[in-house]
Amino acid sequence: MSFLYPRTVEVRRLRRDVTPAILANFEPDAGYSGAEQNTVATDPNSEVTLYKGVCCQISATQSGRTKDGILPTDATSKPQYLIVIPSSNLPQYSVRDRDIVIDDEGYRHIVTSNNWTSLGYNLFVIRLEA
Repeated sequence: MSFLYPRTVEVRRLRRDVTPAILANFEPDAGYSGAEQNTVATDPNSEVTLYKGVCCQISATQSGRTKDGILPTDATSKPQYLIVIPSSNLPQYSVRDRDIVIDDEGYRHIVTSNNWTSLGYNLFVIRLEA
C-alpha cells in the first residue's frame, strides 16, 4: 500500500467448463460453457483466486439507482466504481471482463470493462448485491 494506492483487492474468476477447441470452432452443439455450481464444499462461490493483496485506488463513478422507490432515503442499487491498479502489481492480460474483485472492506464487484494503459489497469466495476 502507498499514498497513491491506499486500498487492496483480491481478484477471482468463476470456474467454467470451457475448452479452447470448442471456442475456436464455435460449435453450436458444444453444450453449456457458462458458470456452473461447484460441488466442492470449501468453495461455494465456484471461484478461483487469481491475485491477493493487490494495491489499488477505488473511486465512485456513479452512485447507482434507487430500488423500486422514489423516496430520498431509498437504498441505491448497482453503484459503479473505477479501480485503478498500477502496472507493477498486475501484468497485462491478467484481468478479464466478468472477473470478481473483492475489496478490503469485503464488497464484491464484477468487472464490466477492463482497460490497460501504460500506468496499469483501469477496471470499471459494479458492486454486487445479495
